Amino acid sequence: MKFRSDFCLCILAFLMNRLTAYNIGIGKTDITGPAAEIVMMGFADVNETTAGVLNRLYARAFVIEDPDANSRIVFVNFDVMSVMQLVHQEVLLQLADKYEGVYTDQNVILHATHTHAGPGGTAGYNLYDITISGFVPENFDKIVSGIVEAIDAAHNSLERGVIRWNKGEVVKGGKNRSPSAYLANPASERALYNGDVDTTMRALHFLGEEGKLRGVLAFYPVHPTSLTWKNHLISGDNKGYAEFLLEDELDNVIVGIGISNAADVSPNLIDNGDGTYRGEGNTTIQSAEIVGKRQYDALSALLNTESELIQGSIVAKLSYVDFSNVSLTETNVMGNDSYANRTCRAVVGQNFAAGTEDGRGTEANVTEGDLRPNEQLVSLGALLQETPKWVKDC
Repeated sequence: MKFRSDFCLCILAFLMNRLTAYNIGIGKTDITGPAAEIVMMGFADVNETTAGVLNRLYARAFVIEDPDANSRIVFVNFDVMSVMQLVHQEVLLQLADKYEGVYTDQNVILHATHTHAGPGGTAGYNLYDITISGFVPENFDKIVSGIVEAIDAAHNSLERGVIRWNKGEVVKGGKNRSPSAYLANPASERALYNGDVDTTMRALHFLGEEGKLRGVLAFYPVHPTSLTWKNHLISGDNKGYAEFLLEDELDNVIVGIGISNAADVSPNLIDNGDGTYRGEGNTTIQSAEIVGKRQYDALSALLNTESELIQGSIVAKLSYVDFSNVSLTETNVMGNDSYANRTCRAVVGQNFAAGTEDGRGTEANVTEGDLRPNEQLVSLGALLQETPKWVKDC
């Protein structure tokens, strides 16, 4: 009976290992772009040009393969303001040439940390590149090649391992910069949460077969905008600092800290009393380090607390939705309104020019939430182009 019992336990252990073990690869590459005289991407301020490096920017790639199903995904967390469509498309083209169908739009996920302290000019669209003074090939090429190289490194370092996850709270990690707007949400919805910001960090831990930590991928909802529009040094901001601290502490472990449901979550906790906020440090660099240290503290603690083993197959699916033509339900139709039950193409409203509490926009006397027409912008618009009928209808 003992032999039979031991045999059953061995079979059970084998099956559990098959359910929980993955092939895991992790890679990291420098993607720091031109550090002189390139306008930064984020605050749309033509005077915020790069003039040095505070800390370097990186792409960190995590490949997870289900060996039984022969399916995989690659998740790349990289220190830029946003994932530009042109960057995404070029990365996929280069991966297609290298890997012939292994990495496609269906299983490649690019995720930007949202730092506002990196050089711009990578979009290829006027709206995003106009304040950068146009497209910057050197920066575009550096980011694309860096992402691909990080994926190469992850692809070539695949080894058996397991994934664990847990979550914890970040103390004073951010505040809602638009509390009055948040209060416009239904009371029933607001009652579902403890406050007007999410304070939870969620983390994935990637371990080798022998239990050695190889990588960490965490997500926490706060804007990397501790460094303001007055900053001229390239940086990953508060998230980049948190990544640096933990990687510096751990032995040969790659750490990525992404952004999640940040919405209006600002790292600048002090209200200036004029509709703007500032950080807690004597300088913006100190402010970035303070909030970065709080993210580091939370993530470091998570590495030493109870976690849950990830189990199951790896599946990746991508769908495309035309958000300019989505049918709506349960709407109250008022008269002959062609857009009452569907969306239309996106339009940037005048209040977009107001910026946010972390960085105000133009000096055209635009205020957030003010629905009255702005005379300066109305006059400028009349000179440029008559408002199309579809915009008025929508």
